[in-house]
Amino acid sequence: MNKAKEKKTRKKNSPSEFKKMLNVIRKIHTPLHIIEVELGVLPFQHYRMNRIGEHLRIIRNTVLSELYKNYLQMVRTKKYKVLLKRYCSVSGEIRKTADDAKLLKKELNHLKDQLSELRDSYNVTFDFARNYGAGLREKKFHLPDAVTVWSVCEMAWSTMEKILFSNGEKPYFYNKGDFITFQGKQADRCIILKHNKKTNHFYVSYNGMNFPLKIKENDLFISETLSHIRNYMVNGAEIDQLNVDLHLTGQAILPTYRIRNNRIVRKEIRGKIRYFIQIILEGNPVPKRKKDGSFRHTYGTGRIGGDIGTQSMGIVSKDQVLLKNLAERSSKTFHTEQKIVNIQRYLDRSRRATNPKNYNIDGTIKKGKKEWIFSKKYKKARMKLRNLHRKAAYNRKYAHNEDINRLRSAGDELIIETMNIKGLQKKSKTSGKNENIGKWKRRTRFGKSILRRSPGYFIKQAKYRFTLTGGKVSEINTWTFKASQYDHMLNTTNKKHLSKRWHVLPDGAKIQRDLYSSFLLYCTDAEGQKPDPERCQTEFENFQLLHDKCIQQIKNNGIMVLNSGIKIS
Repeated sequence: MNKAKEKKTRKKNSPSEFKKMLNVIRKIHTPLHIIEVELGVLPFQHYRMNRIGEHLRIIRNTVLSELYKNYLQMVRTKKYKVLLKRYCSVSGEIRKTADDAKLLKKELNHLKDQLSELRDSYNVTFDFARNYGAGLREKKFHLPDAVTVWSVCEMAWSTMEKILFSNGEKPYFYNKGDFITFQGKQADRCIILKHNKKTNHFYVSYNGMNFPLKIKENDLFISETLSHIRNYMVNGAEIDQLNVDLHLTGQAILPTYRIRNNRIVRKEIRGKIRYFIQIILEGNPVPKRKKDGSFRHTYGTGRIGGDIGTQSMGIVSKDQVLLKNLAERSSKTFHTEQKIVNIQRYLDRSRRATNPKNYNIDGTIKKGKKEWIFSKKYKKARMKLRNLHRKAAYNRKYAHNEDINRLRSAGDELIIETMNIKGLQKKSKTSGKNENIGKWKRRTRFGKSILRRSPGYFIKQAKYRFTLTGGKVSEINTWTFKASQYDHMLNTTNKKHLSKRWHVLPDGAKIQRDLYSSFLLYCTDAEGQKPDPERCQTEFENFQLLHDKCIQQIKNNGIMVLNSGIKIS
């Protein structure tokens, strides 16, 4: 009889006390940031990377398809429906009442274990995804390495987690031609950033290929960051020992610029595919400098009140009042948005003309599998649209960063109202007829505005940048503060319709609604629950002068601020 082969397991050495402490520092006390540098890729390397990317795309889609198929089989069972229903009811009872909380939590944990066992029995687990992906690599798709295959299996599982534990509905499968990320897991495996000591140049090694970094001559930020990375490569042990000693004495640790992991991303820019490496580093990013070496940004002190809308924002500080559109760097922003609309309209007409069999009489798309025919002009227009979307995305990002840096130079505490961006972009549940016109009311809300202006990203970046530079962003409860309804002279609240963009004070003075809300946020009390009437009275005269100056400047320059109510002649 042949003896069964015993599975070899690698012995794991227990980490030392120094290593344990270092892991705690890296996990809890070390911030992370990412830098992105372009890679130089030769034609044959581009061909090979395309093939590897296509294999990773197929593996990810196949693994996700198997997981989703198993999930659909699981949710049909009576056992799953009963367990899920009971789990929801117990969770609701725990939130409503504190009585018998221990018993309910014990039952909830038992239900969690049962649901976990059910997922295991139907192969809706990460272990199944990882093993299935590894099997696909061994049998058919040999070009990718084991680490990147593991990463795409993680991508597939993260999609399933949204469906299982969040509000995900259907998984997204990458189409042919979509770019998938080459994700590394460790700094010294798979995608490795190396330094050539002889030439003093960095390059990236991946799958037997070397890609040099294309660094601009005047890019001081990247050059300074790479010098820190090189320093850690040489003196990593001494820096780690110093940080452990600082942590044990209760002092702040030093930024190490140690590489956590790397990933390679592909981007289509003006019709050409370019490659970039994204390096995940420990520590805060180095401050940006000008060509002469001085710091590019200054940091102010003081309070700032900000009313962030879906398309515009109002800002009030001690010596500044600002009303402007979000994500707008120049007047070309509106021109680009109109270009996108025109191309989308052309693409829709072209699709309908070349594929009449795929549409019903009422213009809706038929259900089921269909074959689509696209003309050459359609493909060119689609590529142009993709490039316009890329430009618009970069403009939004840079415009938000510039505005946030301007705010940080004005003060170190930004006070804003809480915003539910997801709720604002959803359609309304109820619809009815307009009594005056007789037409049905639209269920749309602010979806397009949020797409074009991205207020959620602005708030997220503001929190990150203010915290990074020693400031803070305070969020006030919208429902209790009532900035758009309060009148500081009468000390009362009066609900106003959203279409009314001007607040009329008892003395007849007109104040722009967004700027007045920003002023009230600027004058909030110490608890952050409501405006401070005394502070409003003392600060209002200065605010009114700055407000009138801001409105007059907008009118003189002919600036169109969306939803502001300012008429431009």
